[in-house]
Amino acid sequence: MNDQLFIGRKAELAYLEKAYASQDFEFCVVYGRRRIGKTSLVVRFCEEKRAVYHMAQKGTEAVGLEKLSEAISDSLLQKAQMQFASFEKALGYLAEVAEHERLVFVIDEFPYFCSSISNSMSVLQYAIDHTLKNTKLMIILTGSSVSFMEQEVMGSKSPLYGRRTRTLKLNPFSLAETALLCARSPIESVLVQAMTGGVPLYVQYFASKDPLWEAIREIWFLKTGLLYYEPQFLLSMETRNPEQYAQVLALLAAGTTKPSQMADKLGVSSPHLAALLTTLQALGLVTRELPFGEKQAKKGVYQISDSLFAFSLRFVYPYLALLEQGKPDGPIRILEQYLDQFVGKQFERMCHIYFLQHTDRPIIAISHWWGFDIQNHQNEELDLVAEDADGVMIFAECKWRSTKVGLSDYARLVQRSSILQKGEQSEYWLFSKSGFTDELREAKVATLVSVEQMVSAT
Repeated sequence: MNDQLFIGRKAELAYLEKAYASQDFEFCVVYGRRRIGKTSLVVRFCEEKRAVYHMAQKGTEAVGLEKLSEAISDSLLQKAQMQFASFEKALGYLAEVAEHERLVFVIDEFPYFCSSISNSMSVLQYAIDHTLKNTKLMIILTGSSVSFMEQEVMGSKSPLYGRRTRTLKLNPFSLAETALLCARSPIESVLVQAMTGGVPLYVQYFASKDPLWEAIREIWFLKTGLLYYEPQFLLSMETRNPEQYAQVLALLAAGTTKPSQMADKLGVSSPHLAALLTTLQALGLVTRELPFGEKQAKKGVYQISDSLFAFSLRFVYPYLALLEQGKPDGPIRILEQYLDQFVGKQFERMCHIYFLQHTDRPIIAISHWWGFDIQNHQNEELDLVAEDADGVMIFAECKWRSTKVGLSDYARLVQRSSILQKGEQSEYWLFSKSGFTDELREAKVATLVSVEQMVSAT
């Protein structure tokens, strides 16, 4: 198997291997958004192990049990076939096999399994409590519906509550991991990260020798493109009224962030809009961000936190009527004009992640900040503000522009930081697409991070 598929997954594999090595009963929940690489991870983990891997599908209980029986028979009985009359019987058989030897049992896409076998969680709970906990069985349940896995499987009202021994939520790749997978230049790697959010399968789409703009055209702006329908597909899989959720996201993408204005434009009540936003937050598509240090919720703003949706809603969704007619040239021209502006906001998020991964300080808070500067009588912003447990403040600017960052940029950062400065100790970071002037480097007044450093970070 290609090791590139597991860039950034060494820690996750090690986590599962530690559970496997315990030789005790283990119940692991592995979850994360679609396309994040859960199946690749568990299949890789199961290599060279005695394991039963079952890919669940939607269907009737009879079909579900038939497919489960096939998976168990193929893995443990070689050529013989056994048909289990119930999930309970199947678990009983696995308990017998795992009584004296280590055995891994994977149900991939457990939400589908539950839709086919409605009492599966209660059956599994009873089996864990009465037989499985005394065996060497290692159960792994995976799921792409984050809300289902967190509420129905791990939530306090779930029959399985308190039974799991390990939890693993898979996150997207960092910029450095994306760069390794797509094998492009540092700048192009940032563009790929900004369009995909670091979701491994999406990143792989751009891992070709084709010029990046050619790849973008084919993947995003043609009806045959691999990402053309992806956002709509994800919404249809996760929600009952995908078009209404798409309308909420489109408003956010267009800059309408106040709930009252959104409700008016959609023609829905405020409670209904609140429910829509809550669902989008649970899906990881929307966040509500407060300026650093702000406690009043009313000052928060909603924004799209998923890069795939942000890109689609900015450059693809508004032009679907044209794209459906095979006319991508106009939308691509818009993309050429505004891509750097879009990437600039995404670049800030990449800088936040890099900072957290590379600072030694015990950070207790980090965010973007915006507000009014009383001294200069104007609105100001800071791309990154953080505080550590000792009260030290860290301030950073993230410059996605074609000119180098210099001493004047540092001076503006220091001036802006005075608005929030609490004590005497401060630390400054500057991130840059195009590098830094010699004068700034020689001054040694801030931590300087180039895109090349971010891409090569491990």
